[in-house]
Amino acid sequence: MATIESNEPLKKIAEKILDKVPNKDPEKFGSVMAILMIISIVLTVIRVIQECNKNKIKLFNRRQKTDFFGKEIKTLSLNKKWFTKMTVKKVIRKELSPELYKDYGLELMNAILNTGENLTEDEIKTLVEAANV
Repeated sequence: MATIESNEPLKKIAEKILDKVPNKDPEKFGSVMAILMIISIVLTVIRVIQECNKNKIKLFNRRQKTDFFGKEIKTLSLNKKWFTKMTVKKVIRKELSPELYKDYGLELMNAILNTGENLTEDEIKTLVEAANV
């Protein structure tokens, strides 16, 4: 398995998310570190989804898991209920400094959820595989 740094599909997903963050400081969000931070946040969110559904997927094969998580990601991204937002914010808060969270936390959460609405099947497969389903 390739490292996160060399995984081009993951990098493209992170760049899609960063493109949706308005008024971002290029010095803070234009670096390789920002890409890695976004990837870390997204994979942690995927792992939270996996953990919440571990009993449902016990008997699923790899394809069924990918399909299930794809539907789950899209459903959570489209509905944007308070629990989903709270969970994503919690993950973001762990990754960002308090100053960055204050400035960009809400925009980053919205960018992640908005990107989740439009992920392709290949992008979902990439995320699920990277999160080690």
